[in-house]
Amino acid sequence: MPQPSSHAEQPVLSIEDLEVVFDTIDGPVTAITGVNLELPRGKTVAVVGESGSGKSVTAYAILRIIQKPGRISRGQILFRPRNGEPCDIATLSEKDDRLYQLRGGKIGMIFQEPMTALSPVHSIGNQIVEAIRLHRPVTKQEAEKEAAAMLGRVGIKQPEERLKQYPHEFSGGMRQRVVIAMALVCRPEILIADEPTTALDVTIQAQILDLINELKNELGASVLFITHDLGVVAQMADEVVVMNRSRVMERAPVLELFDQPFHPYTRGLLASMPRLDQHQSRLARVEVSNVNIAGLPAGYTLRREDALPGAEPRLLPLEGRRQILAWPTQN
Repeated sequence: MPQPSSHAEQPVLSIEDLEVVFDTIDGPVTAITGVNLELPRGKTVAVVGESGSGKSVTAYAILRIIQKPGRISRGQILFRPRNGEPCDIATLSEKDDRLYQLRGGKIGMIFQEPMTALSPVHSIGNQIVEAIRLHRPVTKQEAEKEAAAMLGRVGIKQPEERLKQYPHEFSGGMRQRVVIAMALVCRPEILIADEPTTALDVTIQAQILDLINELKNELGASVLFITHDLGVVAQMADEVVVMNRSRVMERAPVLELFDQPFHPYTRGLLASMPRLDQHQSRLARVEVSNVNIAGLPAGYTLRREDALPGAEPRLLPLEGRRQILAWPTQN
């Protein structure tokens, strides 16, 4: 069981005012801006939104694996390990040993497409053993034993034999299980799951989600779950962060968000889901209209069109742990 930590009262990860830009020949293009979120220790936070909203870029920024010409232009990514001093990942040098210890060690990641996450020319065993030995002082034999044990833990039969095989010899669901094993074999404090079930059928998807939950509880890890599937969110998350057009629009505990979404974009996102208990000729469009929100301070609006020229929006705290993006107005 994980040992108590002096940081137990604080979130394991805090992101403040994060901005990522890509420098192009036509000038910088903003991928995400003003992103704020917290990952409580031992909890699951889902990041949802349409394709292109900035979900994956946020995840890649946490691990500092954004490829050039992308870069973090401002903001803080504060990681608080159980043992050790907090560090701002955004400010670490590419050659800093702490960055190597974080990637795959303290922070594991399940990528969306396992065939791009796995090397096709190396055996499964070589790849998992390498991940272990990069972060832990163990022999090759010890690492192979741990790799086999983790493959068995994620539901792969005859793991000792499977270690000798290559990714193309596994089915899609099995490859995803291998990626999960690689992400968890070093027992990370944070697990980032970037749409890990998108390419899987519903039966395998349910098994993978149960597996992630089970291992999260066993390891005492915190999970940042990136998805566009609101059904998965309802099943997995403790809190939800809704993103759109590179910004966080709303944050709330999962039951509160589904019971009473505040932001019009969140309402549209939920209304656009097909439901068996409703007979609609067409699905609702996702759009933002101006509505009255309980607790929204005077002088703020939810519509960018009604904001002060040149003004930047703020993620305002409302009742409880709910936050909502609003723009300052002239009133």
